[in-house]
Amino acid sequence: METHIPSRVLQPYIRAFHVIESHGQPLENRVLPDTAIALAFRFGGQVAYGHDRHTILPEASLTGLRQSARLINYFPHSGTIVVLLKEGMAPALFRNPLHELAGLTLGLDTCFSATEIARVQDQLSGARNHRVRVAVLEDFLLARLQPQGPDPAMIRAVSAIHQAKGRLSMSGLADNACLSQDAFEKRFRRTVGISPKSFADIVRLRTLISQYGHGQSFQHLALEGDYFDQAHFNRAFKRFTGLSPREFFGQSRFW
Repeated sequence: METHIPSRVLQPYIRAFHVIESHGQPLENRVLPDTAIALAFRFGGQVAYGHDRHTILPEASLTGLRQSARLINYFPHSGTIVVLLKEGMAPALFRNPLHELAGLTLGLDTCFSATEIARVQDQLSGARNHRVRVAVLEDFLLARLQPQGPDPAMIRAVSAIHQAKGRLSMSGLADNACLSQDAFEKRFRRTVGISPKSFADIVRLRTLISQYGHGQSFQHLALEGDYFDQAHFNRAFKRFTGLSPREFFGQSRFW
């Protein structure tokens, strides 16, 4: 996998472009829940998800926010570019209700015309290198930017959740936004694509995973994450990753 930083004009909207290739061998990866809605464009081979490897992903797809990991299987000689959107910025690209995408992967032709998608796929397949492919996608995305700006109150809430590493009061966030908790949660779901509590849970667990050091006790992780006890942490961790902490940190590949 290699990462490309978006151009300056797209940096407010796009976190990164990830190019994922499997050359002569198949590649399996455990994709953890993230706070970014993702667009994926395949330029070669096939990609499937699930243990059975029978569910082939569309050539161009949109994935909403998820609360559990999933296995992605890259067939030999496959290539995909994943576009990670910044939190709260998806409404600048499409009008679909974001909370209705939670946990789903859909063909991108549900948001844009099939003719447009086919044209981009042809350009990606024929591109001579990854930089050209990223440029193709940047042109595609720039042409679809809408004048509607982000919701400042929800962007501030997202920032507060990250700064607190997911450990903060939802009622406090609503108070800071000068909204009732119900109104705040509905507005957050529309803007970001998932409830603020679920979003905070993702940030909390990803932070703990990123801070884990080899040999560190899982009890220490549970304490760092403010979990009630080890059993509570283990249940939350397995729902998130699909594995126990010991199994998860013993594997070689995840992102």
